[in-house]
Amino acid sequence: MSHPDESSPAATATPTADSLHRTFIIDAADESAFRALNGVGGIPGPVDAYPQFPDMTPLWREGGVTVVRSFDWLSRLDTRNNPTSLFPDWDADVNDPASYNFAATDQWVEAVHSIGAQVMFTVASSIPSNKLPAEDLEVYGQVVEHIVRHYSQGWAGGPATPIRISEFGDQPDFGPLHFAGEPEEFYEMYRAFCEAVHRVDPSLTVGGPATAFPLDGDAPYREGFLEFVRTNDLPLDFFSFLWFTDGSRDPLDFRYVSNQLRALLDRHGFTDTDLTLSYWNYLAVPSSNAPAAEKGAFQAATAIYLQDTVIDHAFFFRADSGLDPHYGFVDPAGVGAADGSPDERSRALAMAGRTLSGSRLAVTGADESGLACAASREGEVVRVLVANYAAPDWALAPRAEDRFTFRIPIGEHRIELGLTLPPQRGELASAGVTSARIQVRNLPWAGRSVSVTRTSVSGAADEPYDAMVSETGDIELDLDLAPQSVFLVEVAAR
Repeated sequence: MSHPDESSPAATATPTADSLHRTFIIDAADESAFRALNGVGGIPGPVDAYPQFPDMTPLWREGGVTVVRSFDWLSRLDTRNNPTSLFPDWDADVNDPASYNFAATDQWVEAVHSIGAQVMFTVASSIPSNKLPAEDLEVYGQVVEHIVRHYSQGWAGGPATPIRISEFGDQPDFGPLHFAGEPEEFYEMYRAFCEAVHRVDPSLTVGGPATAFPLDGDAPYREGFLEFVRTNDLPLDFFSFLWFTDGSRDPLDFRYVSNQLRALLDRHGFTDTDLTLSYWNYLAVPSSNAPAAEKGAFQAATAIYLQDTVIDHAFFFRADSGLDPHYGFVDPAGVGAADGSPDERSRALAMAGRTLSGSRLAVTGADESGLACAASREGEVVRVLVANYAAPDWALAPRAEDRFTFRIPIGEHRIELGLTLPPQRGELASAGVTSARIQVRNLPWAGRSVSVTRTSVSGAADEPYDAMVSETGDIELDLDLAPQSVFLVEVAAR
């Protein structure tokens, strides 16, 4: 079942006087820990060989990004001769540092490390120009070994900070677009990859395969891949997958999909294998579209909802301008404008990252229809993030089937694909809330003056103002909440 590309007006339930208002209660004395889910995918910025990309590191630093997935960088490990590949000529000497093309990737690695983040290094061919399997697995493994040795141990002038996480594959099930070999050839490449990484250091983290259609069962890159790994006693520290909501517009999809995959891993004996969401965002199909404010509200709400899933690691894709060097278009999953200037999507990324750090505070009053709230305390600052996402009308209409079909343009070709969706949720319909009261209780600053700042995802920010905390440690704040809005409220001790 395909869906229209255009976003419909936000749907709301028939409002009543009480339903238009919501109260969020934050207990500053009830602290717990956030899940470490603040990873991103994207190109960090310009480098000597590729000056066209805007510098995303200030945004990533502001948003507290902790890890960056490398796959969308230009210099991948192609399986055929390619001047931009990490190993450009497969007839070259695998032991000679001069045979490798590390310069641009080294600069991107250093850019990520400069903001205090790690890199998850993805090994995959130069999709979409080449999707073929390796011709010689022994040589392929030796090349992978030298690349890992460069980035984890400094071989051939590698970065000072080691990369310890390596992922193999990227959407091998994505029709003919990402892997043009047999599943068994992919499995053998994974074996060669694991052996190469562990020849360098057995303690390095490995995983894959970044499956594109994680709900399609009895599939080569789900059950088939897991069976091969188990039978051959290969390491699988994490199982990676991706999910976008073009077909549902439901921020709770990620909870359903991850629950299904966790059960799958456990059934196959991978109880100690982490679950990694390698890509997540609102839209991914190039013909899909929605206003930036709607995307930003979805991002913030989803970042909050992800905290209460079984996902161990998550990467928002893509945390750059969307300028795609491989497919030749501006990806609708990007953030900000083409020159890197901010919009609702980049601000939502920063606001969620700032809030979902420090100590997590207990919150009541949110729902699972897009009205989401999270709160934190970091030092002398309490942050409250509120998102009011409303799904478009068409996403609420009953489906004929839980299937989404779409077309991907590759040059003159239009490749039609389809995937299984989670069951449709009636709870997705917005409750129609238009205002909220934030009650922060048990603040440690009873009877003291605090500074309050309110920032909108639209870019508007109120001037900080003084407020008094009650003698019992409470403070109340009011917000107007239009559909597709996000607000960050910060309360700072004086």
